[in-house]
Amino acid sequence: MSYLNKYRWELIPESLPKVKRICSKCNGKSHYINSGKFRVNANKNNIDVWMIYKCDKCKSTWNMTIHERVKPHEIKRSEYEKFLVNDENLIKEYAFNLRLYSKNKVEVILEDLKYKLVSQKIGINYKMESEIIIEIECKYPMDLRVDRLLSDKLGLSRSKIKSKEKLGQLYIKGNENPSATKIKNGMEIRILMEGEVMKALHHIV
Repeated sequence: MSYLNKYRWELIPESLPKVKRICSKCNGKSHYINSGKFRVNANKNNIDVWMIYKCDKCKSTWNMTIHERVKPHEIKRSEYEKFLVNDENLIKEYAFNLRLYSKNKVEVILEDLKYKLVSQKIGINYKMESEIIIEIECKYPMDLRVDRLLSDKLGLSRSKIKSKEKLGQLYIKGNENPSATKIKNGMEIRILMEGEVMKALHHIV
């Protein structure tokens, strides 16, 4: 009997986005790496908060503005304390806040981020064709295409994935070119099951 399995794939970034901006010491654009640290300057009247980046080449620092000359009551006490201890979750929250990069007029690089995939089987139904549905859960923006995700995690070649797309065995609702689509939260990827696909699925934690 044929069946349909549904999985939830949660993508959890394990690295932080880089920034591309002009470095005065390198005399050109460079990649800046997130240091995982905040810088806080506070006095009685105003608070400034930055996130510290380092040039990948010369290691010079650049501070990206998070809060500038705000009154103490404008920042929650709990968040202020997290700024002081470089809370990892708060670092990630601001590192993936795309509006922050626009505000600071710098280019954010979301490509080639390291990530962990957590797979959970969430349903099974019997139907005419054996098929799997992969529901994407991705709370943070990532520049990752569907074909690369499937290739990395299911061991399928890009050409095999493209072939499945042409045969109608790879499908994303409302999308005519699913393999080249960037992943996003809530996306559902449907793919016709084969032995190699199922074997790979069983090895994903």
